[in-house]
Amino acid sequence: MIKYIADIIKGIISLMEGLLVTLKHVFRKPITLQYPEQRPDISLRFRGRLAMPIDPATKDNRCTACMICVRACPNHSIECEKIVGEDGKPKPKPASYTYNMGSCIYCNLCVESCPFFAIIMSDEYETGTEDKASLTMDLAAEKYELKGKKAAWWGSKFKTEG
Repeated sequence: MIKYIADIIKGIISLMEGLLVTLKHVFRKPITLQYPEQRPDISLRFRGRLAMPIDPATKDNRCTACMICVRACPNHSIECEKIVGEDGKPKPKPASYTYNMGSCIYCNLCVESCPFFAIIMSDEYETGTEDKASLTMDLAAEKYELKGKKAAWWGSKFKTEG
């Protein structure tokens, strides 16, 4: 009989402990965003789709078609072709820079390997689509403009002291 009453008391104590935890969470500030009305504050480290921003100083991208990013990509998600001049020699600019977002694993190896800071992982996170063809894009023809925190960070990478 005493064991039975002790088990009932333990059960009531356990129930009260659980209700206390629940009560603490009721008055806590919510951490869930009401998406899409509320948008998250994206970190600088966020890896969205690959982008080739326009340099504000030159109004062109910084890519020299050196192919280092193409060799660094483990999934071969990047293809780059150089502009061929009238003399038949390649110029240090991309004629096309094809990026396949469908096969990209967002590893950032291409961005880290680029010595000219020509490509970045953007802040775009709403990239879902039903059209498979829209996952392949030519970044050289895109004329992507960076905005916000990431634009300031990217601009600081190649500014020279003077």
